Amino acid sequence: MLRYILKRVVWAIISLFFIVTITFFLMRMIPGGPFTGEKTLPQQILDNLNAKYGLNQPLHIQYIKYVKSLLRLDLGVSMRHPGQTVNEIIARTFPVSAKIGLLSIIFTLLIGIPLGVWSALHQGKWQDNLSMIIATIFITIPSFVLAVLLVYFFGVKLGLLPVMGLDEARSYILPVVSLSAYSLSFIARLIRSSMIESLSQDYIRTAKAKGLSKTKVVYKHALKNSLIPVVTYLGPLIAGVLTGSFVVEKIFLIPGMGQFYVTSISDRDYSLVMGTTIFYAAFLILMNLIVDIIYVFIDPRIKLED
Repeated sequence: MLRYILKRVVWAIISLFFIVTITFFLMRMIPGGPFTGEKTLPQQILDNLNAKYGLNQPLHIQYIKYVKSLLRLDLGVSMRHPGQTVNEIIARTFPVSAKIGLLSIIFTLLIGIPLGVWSALHQGKWQDNLSMIIATIFITIPSFVLAVLLVYFFGVKLGLLPVMGLDEARSYILPVVSLSAYSLSFIARLIRSSMIESLSQDYIRTAKAKGLSKTKVVYKHALKNSLIPVVTYLGPLIAGVLTGSFVVEKIFLIPGMGQFYVTSISDRDYSLVMGTTIFYAAFLILMNLIVDIIYVFIDPRIKLED
């Protein structure tokens, strides 16, 4: 397994190199720049700003300097947030997004998996139809629409929950529900279809014939094999949710990483775009590697090949 992990790390470094290179040159190809906004600056000030951040140098020189800084884990200085480095911004905003994301993942698994199992065990009955209708509704409703509806009913009309910031424990409820609705419903559908397939396998009939209890057959044998598609989905889900959601963070005024990521693109903040992209890509690659390793523990039939 160690050789497999080392091989994946090497491929991760190569993948990150291409991501850095493509993102760097794509950002420079977009018309405009960090200092060309709605308010036109005098040419002298624009030249001074470009010189300060090295944007007046040839593109290949900028690229080489950036890669050298990156090797020292220095993501540079934000061009639109004076006095702040990209490392500082990520260090400050990532824990906020990660806390929301982690709660969202826990909520997703606690509700999504039992819902899928319940639906599969009652295939074709009203319980199955009801749970799948609920899952389909939450899959089709965009998170920003759900967030606005939750704010209106539970925050404005009923006054039960806070609608902005994270000042108290209750403040997490609406953002977590908004962020979890889609993934929860998707996992419920995954578990349902996978469970139905597992329950029809020969080893399940054998387990029943041996006189094992229904609980043991379902949760020890059928559910364990049904979790593989969910584990596959969890890798990119964790990376995406923990690094922040722009829409949800914007609606609930949460100062997380997702909000900075999208505004940095519209602001042409080259350093911040590069830094957040690299951070997200590295996190996604790490999560996929962890998922591949977890496969072995869930299903011993899977071997990690070199």
